[in-house]
Amino acid sequence: MTVRFAFLTDTHHYPDAPDDYGAPKMLTRSREVLDAIPPALNAQNFDFAVHGGDFLCGGSSFDIPTDTYLRSVAEAADAFDQVEAPFYAIPGNHDCDAQTWLFDGYAARFALPTPLTVIDAAPRLRLALANVFYQVDVKEKGSGVWSDTIDEALRAAADKALADGCALLLFLHTWFLPDFDWDRGMIEDADKLRQTFADCPALAMAFTGHRHINRITAHCDYLVVDTACLIGYPLGYREVVLSEDGYFKTTFHVLDLPRLLQDSYDRSTPEQNQIWEGHIHDRDTEILVPRLKAIWS
Repeated sequence: MTVRFAFLTDTHHYPDAPDDYGAPKMLTRSREVLDAIPPALNAQNFDFAVHGGDFLCGGSSFDIPTDTYLRSVAEAADAFDQVEAPFYAIPGNHDCDAQTWLFDGYAARFALPTPLTVIDAAPRLRLALANVFYQVDVKEKGSGVWSDTIDEALRAAADKALADGCALLLFLHTWFLPDFDWDRGMIEDADKLRQTFADCPALAMAFTGHRHINRITAHCDYLVVDTACLIGYPLGYREVVLSEDGYFKTTFHVLDLPRLLQDSYDRSTPEQNQIWEGHIHDRDTEILVPRLKAIWS
């Protein structure tokens, strides 16, 4: 059995953006990115695709008016409706209305986990789509909270997956492993989620966005896969292949927008661009995941 899917995140669509804001974002050209994504994914014929949140530029740093926010929701949803593979998504902190800090406009076009949605995405593979902003004041807690409610839901899903012989992949917007390079923005109560991973062997991997960098961390016997933004350098998404012998393989695909890629690169130093891009093994690699092998063997 082989499962092949796409993971992309942080597209940050902002219609008529007045500025690109902080590097590597290219918000004034978000329409170019949005238009390039569906044909790129459709050409790959994935089993399914998952977006890791921050479709938009609501909330937090971007004080956009509600009418612009609602327009951005509609335009992003119309674009992703063109993706032919089954498409799943989780919200990011910028997917709420910057004026009300509510996700109502987002929820009108995108499914909103309350707080966790479990999907049978392929034989013996389930996705746990987590809304870490469920019943959270996003204005005060922009990195989300790993609450007791969501933790209990994930533990129940993991127990059920193990009993059914299924691997469970967690998708959440913000990361949860301590990082000596950059701890800023880690989800609140991350230690609780780390304990759940330790206790639940069906949880084979977690996929996150938010910090706009590529990094893959093998922690104990599972993986945490951070993925760079799609609104700027390195301007790409992940192809992920899971094989029945327990191997995780990923290839980072760059959108065919060479001028935009160069313009985004030019906004940062080579050293900073290396952080966004990650090392080669953070983009293209193959790793044996003991938990996946144990479940699928």
